[in-house]
Amino acid sequence: MDIKLLQTILDNLITSSMREVRENKDLLDSFGPNQFKSKINLINHIKSLNILNKDSEIVIFGSWYGSILIPAFYNEVKKITAIDINPKTISIAKYNLFKDLDVDFITGDVFEKYRDQYTNCDLFINASCENMKSMKEWGPAPTYKNPWWKRCSPAHFAFQSNNMYDIHDSVNCVSNLEEFKKQLPDNAKVLIEDKIKDDRGTRFTLIGKICKE
Repeated sequence: MDIKLLQTILDNLITSSMREVRENKDLLDSFGPNQFKSKINLINHIKSLNILNKDSEIVIFGSWYGSILIPAFYNEVKKITAIDINPKTISIAKYNLFKDLDVDFITGDVFEKYRDQYTNCDLFINASCENMKSMKEWGPAPTYKNPWWKRCSPAHFAFQSNNMYDIHDSVNCVSNLEEFKKQLPDNAKVLIEDKIKDDRGTRFTLIGKICKE
């Protein structure tokens, strides 16, 4: 984690208008202890595999504000693309939190269309799998016969989901790691699996590689 970069992000947050902060309570939650605990767990596992370098490209699905993941990897890779369906979170990330960083922010549904950024992506991160359809179904419906994973392999993935069924917008929670594995694309090979508890439930982590079939 780049501490100086994170401090700059927090300074940008603090200097944002109080009206903006009040209207976006989840902005503060994105820096909360539960988020830090789960994201640092994910980041440490990714770094333990030594799969990234200065030429690597990362795509973050459901990026939210990118509060922790972007400063964690920004100075270690060539490019970060952050995609979220919520235009408000993308706007705050782009024009407030990360206004001085060269991050490719995109407002859109990751299931909507295949984007150029996917082709050269080395690592796909989705820390909010519970908020969207299964990653096995990534692509236009019906995706079971020709998912987009076949177009962008080989690449690595780092996915998180949880069993927090009562949280708003959670539409695809899982009860355990085995259930989560069933949501992976058929050509996925799991390298790391983990689970971590917080005061709301359990978050599950799967990291691995999308292999050529």
